[in-house]
Amino acid sequence: MNKLTGVTLALVTMAMMLQTGLAAIDTKLSGEFWGRWTNETTKNKDNNNEYVDKVSKNYISLERGYIGLETTFTPNTKARFTVDLFSSDATYQYPNPVDVALPVDTLSTPKNASIDGAGLKLKYGYVEFGNLFPVPEMYLTVGLQKTYFGTIYDWNYVTVEKAPTDLYKVVNSSDYGLTLNGYIPEGWGEYAVGIYNGEGYKKVASSLKDNTDFAYLANLRLTPIQGVTVGGSYMMNTVERDKKLSGDAANKAYEEQALMDAVTRLAYGPMDFWFEYINKDVKLPNDTNKDYTATGLMFMPIVNLQSLLDVNIDLLARYDIWDESDKPAADKSRSLLNTLIVGGNYNFLEDASGSPQMVLQLNYTNKTYDEKKSHSDFADGKKDSSQINLQLKWKFSNTISN
Repeated sequence: MNKLTGVTLALVTMAMMLQTGLAAIDTKLSGEFWGRWTNETTKNKDNNNEYVDKVSKNYISLERGYIGLETTFTPNTKARFTVDLFSSDATYQYPNPVDVALPVDTLSTPKNASIDGAGLKLKYGYVEFGNLFPVPEMYLTVGLQKTYFGTIYDWNYVTVEKAPTDLYKVVNSSDYGLTLNGYIPEGWGEYAVGIYNGEGYKKVASSLKDNTDFAYLANLRLTPIQGVTVGGSYMMNTVERDKKLSGDAANKAYEEQALMDAVTRLAYGPMDFWFEYINKDVKLPNDTNKDYTATGLMFMPIVNLQSLLDVNIDLLARYDIWDESDKPAADKSRSLLNTLIVGGNYNFLEDASGSPQMVLQLNYTNKTYDEKKSHSDFADGKKDSSQINLQLKWKFSNTISN
């Protein structure tokens, strides 16, 4: 699918949904866009074959553009459809028109593939059914939906960077599946249990043959007192398939993953503290001495200055540890990464409800690897980096009621 075809298909689909939504109680049209400047410095060789700091990236992009429809058919039946537009990820189109007529299984990226400069992905596409069970505020959600794990499903990008579980590729932010989720009465919290493909939202059709197992998820968030939130998530997932599809031989790349996450949030007045702990236990049943456990930690304090300056500004810091040093010594990805993010957000153009419609974000990110606990390729800071991001986010929404 080329750029023009993808965008046209998305617009036609949304128009059809909007027309259908006119017969519903209401339909909400919304959008959110992120324009970003990125400047990154990494270690690269100079003329003396020594590693020195050089600017490796310096560009402006539309990092994300979300356009969505949310339709309420009845008080107990809702639907959501969201497309993800972007300009910074690499997408490919086939230069030979004959290629697109081939069966999907026969397609492969040609050597002369070109980057389109814009791309499109489906982000959400689900229907939510309420009141199916005699449990207050329980919903059955079917389709492409959020992955209710750790902070990934309610991450509001107070930093330009992704949530830890997304950044370190622990889970995908959305996936195709079926979940039971809802709220605990009297404001005590929320929960979710679900079955997913386990492949995320970027793999569809023939690419799903790489993994035929479902992923199983449970998530719980509790609010015992106002301003305090604690929770945990657990997921069983697999990567690739146990036996190869051709020849039925054991697949050494097959992984069995047990994923756990613990979250704590303390919010009082202008202060907001986030803690997250991640544990990823990986077993490779078909390859000896390759099992490992990865762990992660995020600590993020945020302070809002509006009460002091009468301007809605957040100052923040975030410190991550992502430890994969338990991998075999010969594994070139074995590492322990320390990430420090400092920055601020200016929230402005509030709507009638007081919600900012624009946010200007400035982040400085520094990533360093512990060479004692990493592969030799990480020694002497060879893969350390620093990055500056300046991002303007803006959003809109309009509800059509019948």
